[in-house]
Amino acid sequence: MKLKESIKIMLVTCSLVALAACSSMHKHDNGSADVADASGGGAQTSGAGEGDNFADTSNLSPEQLLARRTYYFEYDKSEVRDAEKAAIFANADNLVAHPRAKVLLEGHTDPRGSREYNIALGERRAKAVEDLLKSKGVNPSQIRVISYGAERLAVPGHEEGDYQRDRRVVLVYLQH
Repeated sequence: MKLKESIKIMLVTCSLVALAACSSMHKHDNGSADVADASGGGAQTSGAGEGDNFADTSNLSPEQLLARRTYYFEYDKSEVRDAEKAAIFANADNLVAHPRAKVLLEGHTDPRGSREYNIALGERRAKAVEDLLKSKGVNPSQIRVISYGAERLAVPGHEEGDYQRDRRVVLVYLQH
């Protein structure tokens, strides 16, 4: 496929995604995010998993770690949890092995706090994941960072479990 055609397809896709996001901004989501498969085909879901222990990666296979692209944070923190690092490192290895691949790191927060504060916190979270990727040899040109703050909640609600799923960074493969 020619570069011009790829760019057109990507622009149309991004426009459709933006429109869909605007129309369903507070739609209930089970804590998962659809992302493009690292191999370039299809879509796959990764996310919270079962119960409140959604960050446990200790018994996941390398393939499951690579597929896990949603990373959760503590309240008002931007430090990556130790439990999230194995999945981030698996995606770092994949990016190093595929230097033409590009990812978008989407930073999110729960709805508490001002819009400005949440945008800044979401950016700090995404940059923390970016720093880990770069520490494993990922080329900075492969990474884009964006913060949505509390604009795209994972789940509507005002319970601590809802807030936990909102405090996240989602790694989205844009190109492979």
